[in-house]
Amino acid sequence: MRQERLNDAAITLSRVLTENNVKHGLFGGCATTALGGPSEAKDIDCLVAGDMQRMLDLLGKDGFRAIPQAGENYVAFSWNDASGGQEKLVPAGAMQSVIPKVIRVRGERLGEGPTSLLDEVYLFKGKLRAAAVRAKASDAADITYLVSTLPDKLRTNANRFDLYYVGLALKRYPHLLPVIQGIGIDVGAAEGRVKGISLETLPPPQPGDIQKNLLE
Repeated sequence: MRQERLNDAAITLSRVLTENNVKHGLFGGCATTALGGPSEAKDIDCLVAGDMQRMLDLLGKDGFRAIPQAGENYVAFSWNDASGGQEKLVPAGAMQSVIPKVIRVRGERLGEGPTSLLDEVYLFKGKLRAAAVRAKASDAADITYLVSTLPDKLRTNANRFDLYYVGLALKRYPHLLPVIQGIGIDVGAAEGRVKGISLETLPPPQPGDIQKNLLE
């Protein structure tokens, strides 16, 4: 998936939600890539302050098409226009008091336009969860990138990162140990939280797992 093509979908999604006064914020690989990260995203993950039916109503146009999915407060969409591109969009959850960060990205057909990201602390939390529950090398690369560009902010918020997910991420990607230590997370306590847990016995990730309680 070309990032510029995906940016067209992100710009369109943010435009529709903003025009309807729906607070939202992208997270996951697309958001990290929009900040300059090294990985190539394949879909868009977005937390939205709204219920599933409203999202279905709002995104039933502008090239969006709902895809049946199982999961509480989770809905997926494909998006395509005359060029035939298609991206998966995952609006979910509740924004509460979160203040999204508006940045500008460049699309393939729409040119430069605004989209909204979750605060980088939430992006990092999401990436830790992703690295904990699935084997995808881009998650570890994104963690390294976020730490390298935002060390002070992540260090200040080190107590907000769940040690269970940290521990599982380190089991899966041991080379992240000095990266995680560098922002002041207690890796010893994290490893203790998952002692005796085998990655092979973890259930496969389900839709909505990574964003569940992400804003706590």
